[in-house]
Amino acid sequence: MKLQNDTFLRALCKLPTEYTPIWLMRQAGRYLPEYRRTRSEAGSFMGLAT
Repeated sequence: MKLQNDTFLRALCKLPTEYTPIWLMRQAGRYLPEYRRTRSEAGSFMGLAT
């Protein structure tokens, strides 16, 4: 099976990538106080990504 976008896996293997992928723990907002505080300061989930 060939992946359409293997950028994240390539970065994990320390291979060159066109850009640096990021991992967002969106589900953590329900549980982690630190994430909830950061999100409240950003105003929205998309505000965290910009």
